[in-house]
Amino acid sequence: MRANIRFILLGSLAVLLISISISYFLLRVTEEQIVINKMVKFYKSAPNSERVINDKNAVKQFTYAVRFANKQPGIVDIADPQYQFVLGERQYYLWVSDRYSKGTLMKLPDTGTIYTIDESRTSGLLDIIKKAYDNGQE
Repeated sequence: MRANIRFILLGSLAVLLISISISYFLLRVTEEQIVINKMVKFYKSAPNSERVINDKNAVKQFTYAVRFANKQPGIVDIADPQYQFVLGERQYYLWVSDRYSKGTLMKLPDTGTIYTIDESRTSGLLDIIKKAYDNGQE
C-alpha cells in the first residue's frame, strides 16, 4: 500500500516537473527589443520608418505571435509586406491591418511559407505598431 502511494506521488511529481519545464520553454521570452520598419515593397523599407521597441510586454506579444503562428500550406502569392521586424537574430515580414482580423507573417529568408496569427495576437500587434508610429516622427 505504501509503495503504491509513493509511486503515485513520484509519478505526480514527475508529471508536474515536466509540465513546468514545457511551460517554461514555451512561454519564455529571451529578447529585449523589437525593431520594426514600414515596408515599401519586399526587401525595401520606407525611409526613416525604423522604430525600436523596448517594452517587455510588446516584446512578449511579438515573441508569442511568432511562436504560436500557424503554418499555411500551399504556394505563397501575397502582396508586398506592410512591415518588417527583427526579433533577436531573426527577421520577419508582417501583414496586419484593421481590415483583416488575422495577421500573416513570413520568416525570412524563407519567402515561400506564410504563417497566420490569431485574432487576439493580431489585435495586440496592431496596437503596438500604431502606438510606435503615432509617438514618433516619420
